[in-house]
Amino acid sequence: MVPAARRRRHGALLDAYLRRRDPRPAVVDKGLYGLRGDGSEFPVEVSVSSLRSEQETLVVLTVRDITERRRLEAQRAERYEQQRRIALTLQHSLMGEPPHLAYLPSAYRYLASVQDPGVGGDWFDVIPLDARRTGVLVGDVMGRGLEAAAVMGQLRAASHALARTGATPSGLMTALDAFVGDLPDQMVTCLYLILDQGRHEVTLCSAGHLPVIALPPDGPACRLGVPVGVPLGVNDAGYGMPFEEATRALPPGSALVLYTDGLVERPGTDIEAQIDVLIHTVDVALKGAPADDPGTLDRAADRLIRTLIADTAAYDDDVTLLVIGVPGPAADGADG
Repeated sequence: MVPAARRRRHGALLDAYLRRRDPRPAVVDKGLYGLRGDGSEFPVEVSVSSLRSEQETLVVLTVRDITERRRLEAQRAERYEQQRRIALTLQHSLMGEPPHLAYLPSAYRYLASVQDPGVGGDWFDVIPLDARRTGVLVGDVMGRGLEAAAVMGQLRAASHALARTGATPSGLMTALDAFVGDLPDQMVTCLYLILDQGRHEVTLCSAGHLPVIALPPDGPACRLGVPVGVPLGVNDAGYGMPFEEATRALPPGSALVLYTDGLVERPGTDIEAQIDVLIHTVDVALKGAPADDPGTLDRAADRLIRTLIADTAAYDDDVTLLVIGVPGPAADGADG
């Protein structure tokens, strides 16, 4: 019943089973094939068990034709891949493309999870406010799948509109918190900052989000310290905690790194230690490099992903990374 070209492998599998000290009943259905009377092959599942005595070993093999099962599995895999492509297309359309600002070069990376439908709730946005001020927002809706992506799309649209009205970082976060509170069972981390290149400063507000990494032109990379409020949607549970904002100096020639937890969170590891790795990598990748060079920022984004994520082809969370360069005086002469 075994095709001639496959007999050696099938026989080796059976020999390996019989060499076990105490072979227990087993079922194998990967890479095994039977031979029909007309010479065609078909996939099989084999159940094997044995009964030993002092003189002999009795082996019982039960062979089942699983052609129909394999056909249905192939159909399910095809449907899953089709749905995953649709979901990713939907998510990319909801995220949109950030504007390319000559006065504020940036590089970004988005990696979809390779599990589930491959979509999640990560997003970011770059929002020109006026001649010298730019809003930057990054957020993460808890959970995965189309529901998380749909909530992300609503929040991105709402936050973009609020930023355009001139909302302060804390005001925008308070409004988004009320928005998320009206959604059932949702929790969102979010950070909004306004970068003022005229005043050389940045004003931030964080709703439970991970710290921004700043690299000044004359010092090491570090966490940009700001008060961290509760995630969006938590105040609806009765906490009633206000969102605080803070303003920090950001000299020309600096760089900023914003990201979601998919970049630094690993099972069994300390997230603070992973953020330290990120900070060190930012130092190595950008220290001494021109902050207004898009190519430098792009290479730095690649290096950060390679360092923090060992295998992007098998990663089970979506990742958003945004690297922003604040041009120095020589490149900072434009008015808009």
